[in-house]
Amino acid sequence: MKRQYLPALRGIFGDWVYYSCIMPMSEVVNRVSFAKDIHDSQKLSDMIQRELKEGRSQEIAAYLQKEEQRFFNSLVVALYGGNPSWHGFENFRPLQEDIDLKDVPSDVENSIGFLSFSGEEEIFALDGQHRLAGMIKAIKANKQLGEDEVPIILVAHQKSQEGKRRTRKLFTTLNKTANPVGKGEIIALDESDVMAIVTRHLIENHEFFRENRIRFVQQSNLPPKNTTELTTIGNLYDVLTIVFSKIKEEKDLNTLKFFRPNDQELEDYINFADLFFRRLAGNFSPLAEYFSTENGSEVIKKYRHQDGGHLLFRPVGLLIISEVISVLVKQNLSLEESINQVKRLPTNLSAEPFADVLWLTRPQKINVSKRVLCRRLLLYMLGQEKRVKELHEKYAKQLNLEVQDCELPTPLM
Repeated sequence: MKRQYLPALRGIFGDWVYYSCIMPMSEVVNRVSFAKDIHDSQKLSDMIQRELKEGRSQEIAAYLQKEEQRFFNSLVVALYGGNPSWHGFENFRPLQEDIDLKDVPSDVENSIGFLSFSGEEEIFALDGQHRLAGMIKAIKANKQLGEDEVPIILVAHQKSQEGKRRTRKLFTTLNKTANPVGKGEIIALDESDVMAIVTRHLIENHEFFRENRIRFVQQSNLPPKNTTELTTIGNLYDVLTIVFSKIKEEKDLNTLKFFRPNDQELEDYINFADLFFRRLAGNFSPLAEYFSTENGSEVIKKYRHQDGGHLLFRPVGLLIISEVISVLVKQNLSLEESINQVKRLPTNLSAEPFADVLWLTRPQKINVSKRVLCRRLLLYMLGQEKRVKELHEKYAKQLNLEVQDCELPTPLM
């Protein structure tokens, strides 16, 4: 079998010697398998395969097929068997005269070369198994993707018991320490996530969401005594997630997060976000008052205080109202008709149905954990809740009452 040569860099990290190289995706799919050789137990290996099938491989395959600006971090793979060889370089011949080889340290020279393979080696993924599974599916659908060059970090594996323990440890270390990108980083940087893109646009360009009106934290909650910002950047992102996936249209969330729309579609999302918040302000005068004033702090003090205040001046309230609107839109009401229905709902947190549910009177604070119960109570008032008996029982339990002593909020006629 003809030997295969890959350009590579050789390095040392701790007690691991590793090689960083480039491999066509078609070769990755054909040569790299899943981490089945680090266990003696077939059932443990099968468990890994099940995890992969239940994971993100389909999303990754779709990403590879649809995204022209696709890119991956390096896959970390282990190699054993066969006859792999390292071929270092000496006596470089630079194409330009802007380098003096006498200035290149010897350890740099020793790190550059080729890896060659006989073709009989066994290679399996230690980090990037979902990416590998996604590549396999993507190439089945589009063979041209096989020309993409995938970055690979390769380490040696020994099939001895000590070698398997060593490789298992690396496997778990890589997967346990690889933290997912945080929500704050997504909002600030992601150029594929529609909600992140529009959140940034609103803050940078929209009169309603100037920087001093939004708290720049990824969490939805505001500090208890905050009287400055309407909500948080994380909450704005969450509201837009509901608006774009359930109100504007029924849209797969993964599509919204991982596939950047074209410029015209993106403009449509921005315009719809503008329309949504303008319609809210047009139907809830306290919100209109806040958006139209230069001194937003004074308005917030009026509608967010120790007795609760107005539902829409709490981040969780914005989420709940957005969710209620989404349910009404699903009943074939327009956005305008849905908001016209929602504006009939109560908004005073210290009164029914919020008191001792979403707003605890003792101690006086928001009870975010009852967001779903609160949403269902509001939908009941609008005639949109079907599981009335169960809702009644949950409401009574929350109020520490017997069901016969508890009345659901009065429906709106």
